[in-house]
Amino acid sequence: MALRHLSRPRDIVKRSTKKYLDEPLYHRLFKDGGSEVSVRQQLNQFLKGTKHVFKWEVGDTIKKLRSRGLYYPALKLSEVMEHRGMNKTVSDQAIHLDLVAKARGIAAGESYFVDLPETSKTELTYASLLNCYCKELMTEKAEGLLNKMKELNITVSSMSYNSLMTLYTKTGQAERVPGMIQEMKAEDVMPDSYTYNVWMRALAATEDVSGVERVIEEMNRDGRVAPDWTTYSNMASIYVDAGLSEKAEKALQELEMKNTERDFKAYQFLITLYGRLGKLNEYSGKKSFGILNSELGNLCKSNPDDGNYGQNFFTV
Repeated sequence: MALRHLSRPRDIVKRSTKKYLDEPLYHRLFKDGGSEVSVRQQLNQFLKGTKHVFKWEVGDTIKKLRSRGLYYPALKLSEVMEHRGMNKTVSDQAIHLDLVAKARGIAAGESYFVDLPETSKTELTYASLLNCYCKELMTEKAEGLLNKMKELNITVSSMSYNSLMTLYTKTGQAERVPGMIQEMKAEDVMPDSYTYNVWMRALAATEDVSGVERVIEEMNRDGRVAPDWTTYSNMASIYVDAGLSEKAEKALQELEMKNTERDFKAYQFLITLYGRLGKLNEYSGKKSFGILNSELGNLCKSNPDDGNYGQNFFTV
């Protein structure tokens, strides 16, 4: 009797999970390939069915769809799940706003923001709309929204400053970035690695390479944000552009050492930058290049749903 009693919870769990998908939603959407057409077809089949999916799984799937630029299916999944009663946090709403703007245009994104309840108009949703303006290079609207956030005493994080500084760099206003950095310091806004990277790129755009080097020195002195592989890939690229080959090689060596997680994007930068230096053959003899070949081969085997992955990986 005791054994039979102990087995009941397992039976209950087994019966209760039958109404859920037998495979992860993300895998299901991509099992016929990574094209938007095939993903939409799989998504439509799922939405017509009766099986449920966990909220965390929906969020993870939307994240993966966004990373591949599949904004329409991501938005549809988000909308249908909300219609079916899946509650959205403010963070979910910020992501949804971004999807609306990317899939239907900035005006639709603005309308979504306006219609949000006041309790949802926080730093997250404001920052999402601000980032949308910056992506569309809408300087006046982006600056106006940032000023409104300040007037309403809404916290302005590094994310919003990063968006605006990136906008300035893209629109030929790189000289305004140092002023934004000083404003962040005055407001005690914690920078992140992206903050330092965009600052470095802005200084490079004004041909201030020594200023770029001072940014690295400041990072090391401050100690709150440690330079990572993106810092040194950025630095190496700047040195290559400036024709400083020896310094570029040293930065690439730092990049290799910092890439402890074997990030594929880091390898992509290594290949590209060594190629620009005319030293790709030398890099191909290094240990990290052998690791790249091994890891990429394993990834291609484990991702048969995307036959173009290897080709896309080497496209910069």
